[in-house]
Formats: sequence, C-alpha cells, structure tokens
Amino acid sequence: MDDARRHAPEQDDGIPLLGKAEVLVEAGLWTEANAALADAIPQLQRAGLRLDRAEAEYFRARTLLGLRRYPDAKRWAALARRHFQAGGHASWAVVARVLELEIELSRARSQGVPSARACRRRALEALDVADQGSATGAVLGREPSVGARLIAVQWLVSAGDVEAARGVLAEVPANLQGAPVSLRVQRSAVAAELAFAAGDRPAGLRAVKRGFGILAEHRARLGSVDSVAAAAVHGVSLNWTDVAAAQATGRASAVFDAVERGRATFAGAARVTPPDDPESAELLATARALLARARELPVDTDPAAARERADLHRRARVLQDRLRERSWQRTGDAEVAHAVTSRELVRLLRGRGDGAVVADYIVADGRVLAVRADGRGMRLLDLADAAHVAERVRRIRADLQIVSNELIPHPLHDVAVASLAAGLRRLDDLLVRPLGAESDLYVAARDPLIALPWSSFPSRRGLRTAVNSHVARGRVSDGDDREPRVLAVAGPGVPHADREAESVARGWARGAALTGAEASTESVRRALADHDVVHLAAHGRHDADNPLFACIELADGPLFAHELDGLHLPRSVVVLSACEVGGSSPGLGGEVLGLTSVLLRLGARAVVASVAPLPDAVAADVMPRLHAELRASDDPEAALAVALSDVDEPVPLVCFSSVAGLSPA
Repeated sequence: MDDARRHAPEQDDGIPLLGKAEVLVEAGLWTEANAALADAIPQLQRAGLRLDRAEAEYFRARTLLGLRRYPDAKRWAALARRHFQAGGHASWAVVARVLELEIELSRARSQGVPSARACRRRALEALDVADQGSATGAVLGREPSVGARLIAVQWLVSAGDVEAARGVLAEVPANLQGAPVSLRVQRSAVAAELAFAAGDRPAGLRAVKRGFGILAEHRARLGSVDSVAAAAVHGVSLNWTDVAAAQATGRASAVFDAVERGRATFAGAARVTPPDDPESAELLATARALLARARELPVDTDPAAARERADLHRRARVLQDRLRERSWQRTGDAEVAHAVTSRELVRLLRGRGDGAVVADYIVADGRVLAVRADGRGMRLLDLADAAHVAERVRRIRADLQIVSNELIPHPLHDVAVASLAAGLRRLDDLLVRPLGAESDLYVAARDPLIALPWSSFPSRRGLRTAVNSHVARGRVSDGDDREPRVLAVAGPGVPHADREAESVARGWARGAALTGAEASTESVRRALADHDVVHLAAHGRHDADNPLFACIELADGPLFAHELDGLHLPRSVVVLSACEVGGSSPGLGGEVLGLTSVLLRLGARAVVASVAPLPDAVAADVMPRLHAELRASDDPEAALAVALSDVDEPVPLVCFSSVAGLSPA
C-alpha cells in the first residue's frame, strides 16, 4: 500500500491507508493502525466512498478496543454500524454490532462483571446477533455469527451457566482454518475459559496450548523483533485465562507454568540472519547523518540552532518510521522458544545446591505477586498493592534522574540521594526481602518492575543478581579455555572515554580499543558479532516511544538497536557504560523492547547496562573493578556485584541475563 501511494501520490482517497491499516490491525500494531485510520477517514469522506469510510470506522473501533479506550471504541463502532445500515450493507452492519458487543464485554470485565441476570441478558442479545449473522452471511472472510457466539459463551460463563455455554460453543467450529489469527486464538481462549469454569483443568490446558500453538505458528513467520513483540497482543487474553485458572488452583507451580507459557511464545529472536536490503541501508545512513549533524549544533545558546536541531530530529524520525515499516515485511526463520517449566527449574536449582532463588513477578488483580522457586520447590507470594509499587518505582526513577545530574547543587543532590535510598529500602522490604534470597537471585519481571535498579537494593549488596523479562535458558558460556576476544569502544563527548577504553583493553590478553574516528557504527556492529566481551564507553539513550531506536552514540552517529536485529551474537558479554540504555518500553502485548532486550534476544549471554542516567564519574570508578572481576571469574553477575559492593550511592547498573545452568531446550 505504501508503494501504491508512492506510485500515485495524487491519489488521496484514503484507500491505500485503509488497506494498510487493516493489515496493521491484524499484525497487532494498533497504535500505528489507529494513526493511519485517523488520516484515512477524512480522505474517504471527501472522496465520497461511504462503504470504505464505514469500514475504516469499524477498524478504528477495533484498534481503540485493543488500546482499551472503551468509550471511543464504542462510539466509532456505533458510527460504523449506522453507516453500514444506511448504505444497505447488512452483513457489515452485523459485523460492527458484534464489535460493539465485544467492546461491552471487555469493558465489563475490566471494571467488574455485572449480576448473573444481566450476564444472561447480554448472552441472549449476543445470540440474537449471531442469528442475524447467520442470515446475512460472511463478509471478507469474517463470519459474524462465530464472534457473537463466542461472546455469548463468555457471558454465560460469567453467569455461571456452564451447560448453556457448552451448548453454544458446540455450534462454533473447532477448526477456523482461514479465519484471522485473532479469531482463532479467541476460539481457544473461550474454550479454555469454559473448561476451567467447568472444573475440567486438563481440557482447559489443552485449549490453552492449542491457542499458543496457533500463535507460535504465526510468530515463526515474522521476521523482526518489532513485529514479534507486536503480535504478542493476540495472546494477552489467552495468557490471562491461563494465569487466572492457575491462581485458582493455589499451586505456585501452576502459576509459574502459566506465566512462562505465555511469555515464551514471543521471547527470543526473530530472523537468524539480517536481510540484504539496500533501501533500508540508505534510510539508516541518512537518519544517522541527520542525527550526527544535530549533535554538532550548539546547545541552549542559539535559537536558530535549536530550531534546526528539532527539524533534523523530526526528519530522522520520519526515516526511522519508514525503517520500522520495512522491517515488518520480513519473513522469519527462527524457532519459537519452549517455556521453562516449574519441574525443570526446581530440578536445576536442586542440582546446583547453592541456595539460588528465582523470583517470577506478575501483576494480577491489582496486586504484585511472585512465584519464588528454589531447590526445594515453589511458593506463591502476595507481596504488595500494585498501584503503590508503581508509584514507588516512579519516585525512584525521578530520584535517579536528579542524582545523575552533575549540575544539581550539592544540597539538592543530597536530598535526592536520601530519598532514593529510602525508596529502595521500602521496595526492598516489599519485593525482595520476603523472598529470603541469601545468595543468587534471578528476577523475571515486566513493566514497571524491570526498570528498577535491582542490584542497588540494600539486601542485594554484594550478591549475584540477574534480571530478564522472562525465565530464560541457553545463555551459558561455551566453556572453552581460549582467551576471550575483547573490544572496548570510546564514543564522542564522554570525558575520559578514550582512557577508559584503553584501560579496559589493556586489562585483557586479547583486548583492543577503538577510539576517535575508528569507533564507528559499522566497526561496533561487526565487533558485536565476533567478540566475547564488548565494552561501550559512550553516551546513549533509550527512546521510550520507539524503543528499537534506542542507541549508542559513536563517531559517525548513533548505532540503533534496530540495525542489530538479525545479528547472531556469540553468547557474549556486552557492557554498556552509557546513559540509561538499559531502559525498556512495554508493548501492548506486554513484551519489553530496548537495546538490552534486543541484545539478549540475539544471543548475548549477559548485558550490563544502566536503567537510568549513569554519571561519567561513576562509570569511570565502577568499570575497572567490573572488568577485573569479569576477567578473573568469567561471571558477569558476580563481577557487577563485587564492583558495586563498596560504592557509597546507589548505582543503576543491572546485569540482564538468564538463569545459569538452564541449557537450551
């Protein structure tokens, strides 16, 4: 559709945008689809294309439902239905009515399910719409009677009428081959919910696994980390059905298996090898050059320079958006990871015999929960109010911003340090100390907990702590005896970066340093693919709105996470001695993206990075000790623990890695 617009730029009737948006909706890229539809609808209206305009309104309602903007979604769905009815398009009108029912169900479940009587009334309404759909027939492969009956089943389950729900579900084909992936997964989620409600846990698990199998097949065809993360939106309902049923059993192992079953489907890399795409390379080079020019402009002194810098950043963002869209078109060739099971994990921890603990954190029903695992088994801990924890995380991150600012006056700096220390103590008491982890701790967490400086909690001082977005396996060292190949890189604008890089390189037998113009994006990209340890002493930033364009500043401009997508890293250790490039942004499906997550997906054994701005002076103090310990132990978690053990103020460095000893499935 983009090609069509470029070949016929005078065509502004909205049709290319509508077609593009429909694909984006099914891909799970709802924010992007919503933006495309916001542009398409006025164009379709001006062109007098009434049916296409109503279709665009329908898809906009669907994107807003995905974004949980329920009032807006309901308004657009009703508008689409009225326009379909006015135009005599009965089939489309029923499809829009089914969407209205879906919006009502989703909003009710998010705000509290009504009485059993009200649930039955809404189920009857859905069945009436299903009968209408059977009479009008399918439209563009969409069978409205199927969607309406699935909604009726969910209302009947909420009413406690399992037998009636079972009868309605029997009218929906078990195999919806050819239907959109979202509808096929919805069919599995509804079947699982009904089976769990009926007390048939084996049947519920079969339905859950069938749904995740559909998602795994879909995910295997995707060729970029971005599209893999976006597709996770289709598994949210299925995963929470699984988790809720596991919670009802009261068994920690069941909860762990349910959580990791969902997370593993979209974990791991997409492509194995990057494509040869000259147009993407040109877009990337142009965006990098624009940002490099912006970097050279004076800061806060010249209004004209500020305007030029803003324009350069705007133009670069347009190119970055085009790069993202090109990446969505790639096909995949990587296998889907198998989830780590509770039995497998406990067996590993028992075999280690060192008291290591794994904590798998989830947020459910407004509470922060954790499954605590060690060699003796698993326990489910109810830790804290989720809103209270989120507010504490926000305050800690604000304090970290102030503490890292070297221009802040000393009195204010001291106040921020005290506030930060108090916040860390409080969250330590809520989230960490209840685990009773006296040695190694492996944390699996999503937003907002993954953004915490876990190694800086008082109870973790001097102890090995590793963090990831899921319980991951397969990131252990290869165990050969050769001296590791080490590269240290100095980026521009960092005081003493050259000295830091050269000092790191001298400490290793096979160490080398890149400074000045040699520290280019292409040199570092190549080094990541064939070095055992890569140390980057450079400025960097996390882009919260576009996390795959988190970057490290190098001699010729920024090195983006996006351009690493597709590399195969040699189970290396990457040390990011840079500002807050350990940050991550949650996708709509819960997946977290950023430079660190991309490096782990591509095979890095561990990534040491900062989740908040890291002062240059702190990096210069901590990094030599980190490398000395890493050189002696080949243990990045232990090296970071030792390096931070006697630092006076909290440092936001975190070691992102997997559970040591979990071998590839």
